[in-house]
Amino acid sequence: MKGSRRISKPPPYCLIVTLLMFFTFVCLILHQFSYKSNTHSLVHPQHDFERKTLLQALRKASMADRTVILTVVNGNWAKPASILDLFLESFQIGEGTKRLLNHLLIIAEDSQAFQYCNSKHPHCFQLKNFPKIQPRTPRNLMLSPSRVILLTQIVELGYHVAFTNADVMWLRNPLSKLVPDIELSIACELYLMDAETYGISGDGGFFHLKTNERTYQFMKNLNLKRVLYPDSEHQSLCKVSGNNGFIDLIRIKVSYFSEVNFGRLSAM
Repeated sequence: MKGSRRISKPPPYCLIVTLLMFFTFVCLILHQFSYKSNTHSLVHPQHDFERKTLLQALRKASMADRTVILTVVNGNWAKPASILDLFLESFQIGEGTKRLLNHLLIIAEDSQAFQYCNSKHPHCFQLKNFPKIQPRTPRNLMLSPSRVILLTQIVELGYHVAFTNADVMWLRNPLSKLVPDIELSIACELYLMDAETYGISGDGGFFHLKTNERTYQFMKNLNLKRVLYPDSEHQSLCKVSGNNGFIDLIRIKVSYFSEVNFGRLSAM
């Protein structure tokens, strides 16, 4: 017919993209439902005791500004002549760090670590009603389900977190290096890629996270990232924070320390 226009079919890739977008949307909806059940599991009556225990531990260990120093150990790292012994000793002999021991909360990933922690330190908390993991070493799974959920709950409860790997020796006080308006400070290795661009690597053996709505959303999105991309739990926080799109989405202020001073079994 004269003057009529023929409507062409959309190319196949448009249909594929549409289906992928729909699938992603469904995943987000399902995740939000799952996330609420997981992150608020301690609110339910059967987990009320664990929630109270965590809150009591945070209150006892926190500083006046609600900052808690946090580390995670399992049975391999918490036994006689272990990494945990060296870690605690570093606070005793470090410059101005002994007073920080009273603000250190040790998270035990199993009963053996919890029992040993209680024999060495006044502030210990055992992970129970969290997804179980079996890491070879505590530092390898920064984005593991148990850690992300625990950190999310701590931020939700209104506490600032100074997270440290147990093999980082506290011979000086890293908290004195923090910039007040920075919401996430991480120890990473920065390297020059070109004249204007830096690359980021390392495992984030130390980081400080302030509690506010943006950092709470950051932790929620770490959990979402772990669900949608299961291999991401093996990524370091340095690598995740280096994703500009991810950080820009949450709009949190990030600062990096050199791993020279915050590395494995090194003087801070």
